[in-house]
Amino acid sequence: MADIRRRIGVDLDGTLCEGQHWRRGKDCLGAKPIQEMIDKVNALYKTDFIIIYTARQNYLISDTLDWLDANNVHFHAISNHKIPLDCLIDDVKEP
Repeated sequence: MADIRRRIGVDLDGTLCEGQHWRRGKDCLGAKPIQEMIDKVNALYKTDFIIIYTARQNYLISDTLDWLDANNVHFHAISNHKIPLDCLIDDVKEP
């Protein structure tokens, strides 16, 4: 039997980066990464199907992809629409 990967959605703003960056592309590109979460997502990438799940509008997706690449975030897909997920990692609370 083949291994089944979980579909894990990972929120961007407040989870992989600090704050919310929904208005301008340059804000997206300048977002401060949350390295601990990026490392956890990159570990999950090895066994699960990672979907960056964001509320950012279509005009920000190009800058968002550039930010993900610049911060070495490993993922399989990106979506700004509701899709079926097995798990959602969203808004990490700071201590």
